[in-house]
Amino acid sequence: MTRFQLAILMFLVLVAAQPVLAQEPEYALGEIVVTSDKPGVDDVTNISEVTAEDIETRGATNLNEAIQMLPGVYIRTAADGTPRIDIRGFRTRHIKLLINGVPFQSTYDGQFDPASIPAENISRIVLTKGASSVLYGAGGTAAVINIITKGGNQGTHGSVGLRAGQEDSYLGKASLSGASEKGYFFSSVSRLNSNAYPISDEFDKNEEQDSDTRENSDRERNSFFFNGGYNISANTQLGAVLSYSGGSYGKPPSVIVDASDPFGKTAKYERLEDYSDLGVQLNLRHEFETPLTIDMAVYGNQRNELTKGYDDDSYSTTDASGSSKSDSTSTIAGASMRAKYDFDAYGALTAALSGENQSWEETGFTKKKKGETVIDTNQDLQEYSAALEYTITPVDPLTLVAGTGYVAQTGPESETATDWTYLLGASYRPLEGTTISANHARKVRFASIRNLFDSQYGNPDLDPEVAKHFEINLDQELPFKTVFSGSVYRTYAEDLIEKEGDLPYENYEEYLLQGFELGLENRFFESFWARASYAYLHTEDKSDNTERDELQYRPRDTVTVEAQYTCSFGTALYAGVRYVGNQYTYNEIATLKKRMDDFTVVDLKLSQAFLENTLKLYAGVNNLFDEDYEESYGFPRPGRALYCGFDYVF
Repeated sequence: MTRFQLAILMFLVLVAAQPVLAQEPEYALGEIVVTSDKPGVDDVTNISEVTAEDIETRGATNLNEAIQMLPGVYIRTAADGTPRIDIRGFRTRHIKLLINGVPFQSTYDGQFDPASIPAENISRIVLTKGASSVLYGAGGTAAVINIITKGGNQGTHGSVGLRAGQEDSYLGKASLSGASEKGYFFSSVSRLNSNAYPISDEFDKNEEQDSDTRENSDRERNSFFFNGGYNISANTQLGAVLSYSGGSYGKPPSVIVDASDPFGKTAKYERLEDYSDLGVQLNLRHEFETPLTIDMAVYGNQRNELTKGYDDDSYSTTDASGSSKSDSTSTIAGASMRAKYDFDAYGALTAALSGENQSWEETGFTKKKKGETVIDTNQDLQEYSAALEYTITPVDPLTLVAGTGYVAQTGPESETATDWTYLLGASYRPLEGTTISANHARKVRFASIRNLFDSQYGNPDLDPEVAKHFEINLDQELPFKTVFSGSVYRTYAEDLIEKEGDLPYENYEEYLLQGFELGLENRFFESFWARASYAYLHTEDKSDNTERDELQYRPRDTVTVEAQYTCSFGTALYAGVRYVGNQYTYNEIATLKKRMDDFTVVDLKLSQAFLENTLKLYAGVNNLFDEDYEESYGFPRPGRALYCGFDYVF
């Protein structure tokens, strides 16, 4: 019996349970899509949610661990040491990350580091795959992730927690929150430190990886967070958010020692010696006596990074050819306004305006055999959007949504680029417990500062990327408190911006990404839950004169299964299984193809509640079977890792 079959058998014999808990209070002013009790855009798009309860159950410590069990999501860590979130075959740069409705990603390349986003501040994660609201503006051609942070309950409350693991890793955290009739607040601090992660015992050690712990895999993260809301009047609320996260981490080098291996990468010895993320936002909401609601936000966030490429694995000098240093600052400053008017039986109309400045500054050097290249860059871009979205329920079981948006990008060294987006969607409930929805959307992403102005690979003539989505969804309630969900989608991605080898960035003519996702969840018993999902992805490079058929690092098959059992005396056992199969990698010029090994990772967590659920002790193991696996060729991932800890709330 294979490990994957054994893991599935575990779930067939597991009686799982989960107590029903009160909903986590949250920051109420951060939704970029103005919501109501009536059906809306969420009813016609593909929405997945992760709650604070899910995060605690899985033992997640950051954003990527919190969402890795969702169908269509694939977390991939490669040469840069940063977990990347791939969704339905698109990369992280095609995902729009929002924290309480505010964009929170690098202006340089449009990406973000999910490992630097602490999970303890999250009340809810809303993932919209494929088609999403036009009110989000440009970006999000693959998906939109909106992180909604915690709020406060009536009175004053707090928590402390400590988690310790192998290789002197630990996470300490504390929070304080409260609420009254006039408002609420939530604040937290945390520190994460890990000296390294263990390598699987099945890995064949070599000169690039000769120890039981992964070389240069340490990580440090310190964070502070605060948000609060104040009721100026019964119809007016004011809110503020302040967040900070900073630290450092290593970028483990490739373990390929065969210089003739066409798929291997030359080992690089790089570290992000220091980084800091700072975010600030102010929100204002006013409900008029008429059925009109106005939401306004002013925001700014900045990420500073000091990255060094060293001469060798001593990580001490930057004198030889191939070494480098980069001191960079990525800044976003913007404002948005949304207005929603409810026409009652005649539907609701929402208008949105937004504008932001994206800037990038970098100093440093790169050394090559021909000499040293000095880096001194200061670039900025501006993005604007205007959108209208109309929702109506003409008859009770039917909801229709139509929206269109205008997006623009300007910059000092590029012509103004303009484009448009739209969304058409419908949902229908023919029977109680049955919902069928369909949507079609056109999404646009502009080239990033790196794509346009990189000193080596920049191309100021790049066109915006366009994704055309088609999707049908079914949600069906079944007997015994079982819910089935299914989605079939087809996406045409045009003018995607990528580079091959040492050539500049260019627009690729067309990619086809299509597939389906199936999910099943059961909560028949009072304290039972178990869920499973399967995602199938087919990709094609349909550009002229391409050497590729399917795209690399897009697994065809992904399976997740998870369940939890809670005894009457407070002991809970959680188990999660992730299987990834049928993915390929190419050599640098895409003329040779290699199939990656399939892998299965099993995680377990055991917890015990005391003192009326105010104290929880827990222990867990990630990668129970010590699977030796790679998400990118030549970069082995963690082996079996044990941890334990406690959480106390008061």
